Amino acid sequence: MADIVSQPWFWPALIVSIGLPLVLIGLTEMHNALARRGSRAAPIVVMVRNYLVPVAAVLILISQPGAWRDQGTWPKAIATVFGLLVILVVINAINHLIFHRAEKGSWRDRFPTIFSDLIRFVFIVVGIALLFWWVWDADVAGIFAALGVTSIIVGLALQNAVGSIVSGLFLIFESPFELGDWIVADGVRGQVVEVNWRAVHIDTGNGIVVTPTAKLAGASFTNLSRGPEPFAAERELSFATDDPPVRVRQLLVDVARDIPLLSETREPTATTLDGSRYRVTLPLRSPADASDALDAFSTRVWYAARRADLHLDGDLTDDWNSASRLQDALHQIAPMLSVSPADAEALAASARLERYCQGEVILRPGIVPSSTRFVLAGRVMLGVPTDSGFVKITELGRDDAIGLTALTRTGTISRAIALTEVEVVAIPVTVLDDIVRAHPVLAREIVRENENRVRLARSALAEIGESLDPGRAVLG
Repeated sequence: MADIVSQPWFWPALIVSIGLPLVLIGLTEMHNALARRGSRAAPIVVMVRNYLVPVAAVLILISQPGAWRDQGTWPKAIATVFGLLVILVVINAINHLIFHRAEKGSWRDRFPTIFSDLIRFVFIVVGIALLFWWVWDADVAGIFAALGVTSIIVGLALQNAVGSIVSGLFLIFESPFELGDWIVADGVRGQVVEVNWRAVHIDTGNGIVVTPTAKLAGASFTNLSRGPEPFAAERELSFATDDPPVRVRQLLVDVARDIPLLSETREPTATTLDGSRYRVTLPLRSPADASDALDAFSTRVWYAARRADLHLDGDLTDDWNSASRLQDALHQIAPMLSVSPADAEALAASARLERYCQGEVILRPGIVPSSTRFVLAGRVMLGVPTDSGFVKITELGRDDAIGLTALTRTGTISRAIALTEVEVVAIPVTVLDDIVRAHPVLAREIVRENENRVRLARSALAEIGESLDPGRAVLG
């Protein structure tokens, strides 16, 4: 027994016989735990368990004195396999620790894949060369010298092409923009939909523009999505020199506030430029909304300027708002006011024709209307804003009234939005007071219509699980 224990191979063999099963069991449990967590390190543990550890055990046994007498090539072959496995395991482990576990947005997460592949390739080549030098006593100095000379020749031949690719890769690594960002580059404005080592794909809304990353790396561009404040679209307008600047700026801001595409964190602004020109700034939720927001603003300000008797682009005429058209409108609403056509014509001195474009707000919640508007043409949606959104109550059309609470001098909880271009005639509340005193039936009709709208509101709110506050049940 003492002779066996004293043999040089005994203790290595005993360690392998006992340690190998224990190590394999431990690695199996580790793999199962990582697999349950969905960790990307599980395949690395499998490689160590199935290949590296068994080969290491064989290498320990076969390297003992006298194990392979006169057959010294086998230990070197096993050592070469073991070395290759160590290189693969180490490279995969480093790749997992540095890149796979990188936090989103960190430099490791932004590191280009092609760079990491090139680094792995270099490590593998260097590792194999060192392995053959260590195990087989190979002369690798000549190999490194040849690789160096070849790299210089290839680099000089491809310096322009490789230089542009590398500059593009560094642009990606810096990550001045991400997928979904809006940029302006070389006169092209659009959204970044794809980024790779060769080119950036920009969706302009009228096709995809493919711009080489090297070109972007060598030029300046603007990232519209990276500003500290919401992206702002601007539009310059001109009015007549007789229009008061304070009224013009207030009109521009009021029109801009009703555009639904605007940011909720910033207010639109209007500034006076030289002469009779003005600049309005619209802070948007996204640069993608710029064209739609400016289109909506330009359309609405045309209508709003005419209602406010301001002269957009210096236009001092409005053929639509004529005396004859006003007389026709008053004849049309005479039955609703319970007055004769002759009495309706007498209202021309105080009545007013107005037009609204699609999407404009005609009546806002929380205000006391100073006039009641009667719809001459078009469709209007009447609804109630709630915590869960805007709830439609009913749709108003020809001869329907907007602003029923003007007579009672109470604020309304409803909002009226034009669904199409809408033409109305506005009757001031002071004039309505005189009509009601002369024709009490009008007051009863207004009360009946308001109660009908309250019933519709309660029904619509009940469908979404909400109720109408009895103390605020006043609709327009």
